[in-house]
Amino acid sequence: MIRIATWNVERPKPTGWKVPPAQRRRMAEVDADVWVLTETILGHAPSADHRHAVFSPPHPERRPAHERWTAIWSRWPLRETSCPPSHRRGTVAAMVEHPSGPILVYGTVIAWANEPFYDDGSPARMWQVHLAEITRQGQEWLQVRRDHPDVPLVVAGDFNQDRDGSGWYGTRLSRDRLGQVLDAAGLRCITAMNPAAVGLTSGHLIDHICATADLADSSQVSCWDRHDATGQRLSDHPTVAADMR
Repeated sequence: MIRIATWNVERPKPTGWKVPPAQRRRMAEVDADVWVLTETILGHAPSADHRHAVFSPPHPERRPAHERWTAIWSRWPLRETSCPPSHRRGTVAAMVEHPSGPILVYGTVIAWANEPFYDDGSPARMWQVHLAEITRQGQEWLQVRRDHPDVPLVVAGDFNQDRDGSGWYGTRLSRDRLGQVLDAAGLRCITAMNPAAVGLTSGHLIDHICATADLADSSQVSCWDRHDATGQRLSDHPTVAADMR
């Protein structure tokens, strides 16, 4: 069994005395083996047991030096892949050395609706960069599957679109495009569900976990709300985890 979780932690302050400790308490409660954290900072480890980490490169035009779009933290050793290489737009992949065998984890942020610029600095209209990133990342998922056909693959992070049929955030084109590239790579979005069905009473999921059938068939999803039991706001995103065999 492996528990993989993803959470957009909404750019916590490195010296924050309230939110970062509360986020770590939430992560201890979730108790995931592998975390894909997005809009995070260097050093924001889920626990002392998560000693292994890889990060997407800095993006100085969009974020300060201590911030990263995406990080993968693991209890087990992991090795960052060179193909696909990490990308400052918020993608990074690593081979996790799980005791039962290796698992490839691809952490991602798919650009939000109002991302103002393509990576070359040229201006973009609403949803254009989001669609471009779906195409770019979909090609990488296909390459990973070709390079490692016998290794389970998990793609997780902030997809910036709902997959529950609500139409809450995203466009029909973006959802259809993502569905097509997931299908092409043999990936299933296991968080494409009504949040209330997994115990989340408010909001919709735009942080998602997708997996190849060998993991998706056994998956069970859990969610935690944006606030903790004391009412402390932790993030503008729920926390999402999946147990997989």
